[in-house]
Amino acid sequence: MNVQQLAKEQENYVIETRRYLHAHPEVGEHEVETTRFIVGELEKLGVPVETFEGITGCVATIQGGQPGKTVMLRADIDALPIQEEPGKSYCSLNPGVMHACGHDCHTAMLLGAARILWAHRQELKGTVKLIFQMAEEIGRKSEEYVKRGALEGVDAIFGMHVWPSMDVGTVNFEGGERMACSDRFTIQIKGELSHGSAPHLGKDAILAAAASVMALQSIPSRQNNPLNSLVVTVGMMNGGTKENILCDHVELVGTVRAFNREFRKSMPQRIQQVVEQVVAGYGCTAECDYYFGPSPLINDSEQLNRLAQGAAEKIMGEDSLVPCVKTLGAEDFSVYMEHIPGVYGYLGIRNREKGIECIAHHPGFKVDESVFWMGAGIYVQFAVDYLEENA
Repeated sequence: MNVQQLAKEQENYVIETRRYLHAHPEVGEHEVETTRFIVGELEKLGVPVETFEGITGCVATIQGGQPGKTVMLRADIDALPIQEEPGKSYCSLNPGVMHACGHDCHTAMLLGAARILWAHRQELKGTVKLIFQMAEEIGRKSEEYVKRGALEGVDAIFGMHVWPSMDVGTVNFEGGERMACSDRFTIQIKGELSHGSAPHLGKDAILAAAASVMALQSIPSRQNNPLNSLVVTVGMMNGGTKENILCDHVELVGTVRAFNREFRKSMPQRIQQVVEQVVAGYGCTAECDYYFGPSPLINDSEQLNRLAQGAAEKIMGEDSLVPCVKTLGAEDFSVYMEHIPGVYGYLGIRNREKGIECIAHHPGFKVDESVFWMGAGIYVQFAVDYLEENA
């Protein structure tokens, strides 16, 4: 099949669908109407769709005309709690909620791909599953689908993200480290109350906390190999009741971003050890609670990387593939890759000539809609090529 031509024919549908989704955003775990819309679009075609008790999102199954492997294509569907700047004819109709990261684009492109794959299902040498995932912005919510068996029988998974730092007409599927983990830690530091005029009678938890914030930076600078990217950020410090009372309890909340899987596993112990030793010098104690969020996203399958690059070239041309630096942002697509091989990439949406160059998670976020058919085509081409090569 000529996927490029078929994708171009879906352009109007994908644009109109994306605009509808953009105007009706819902935040993670509450994408009830979004899910209903997606299911409705798939059922219009006759595509079998599965929803799951207790969560939003859905999985569609397109059985090919010939037996073979099963490949899954993923789109995320949630929006962000952001008030959109006015100006678009299809601005958000839900106050305080906006598709400011492009998940509406992913959903629309995958629905466009579904139309192509369903119409040509007899040509497929295997099965294509489409997962429309809730709550990517929250953390590891993709794990909910794994628990419910969505990956059973799936041999590989593919995903991509519209990318505001890349120009229209460019795409990136690159091997190696692509996105970092996103872990969270909470530290409880306990001291003893006293009056501010008699600090020697207490144990100052605020002073101990301040020293701990500084000491935590010794982990990336002195315990980590400097060739391994690592960020430790304390974003919140909560404590104290009055200006003249020595505080007896402070809570520190922060995040860890890393690519090295083994070093990441050691972070709870390292944080606890550093903070314990520092606060002890101030007569305080500390306890650390560590939450492992989305894993590092690492494209380590040579076959899937090659197939993704080839699919992009077939749809967008040989000059479309460009390098893109890895980012310490996170993506819970990596949770799927803990279970099955996967590949993840980026589709450029920036167009300075049209004034489209706003960063994601911003009230003025915009995309160049001319790329949507290309994204739909890459979804389809990757699935077709994967099934063909593994037939």
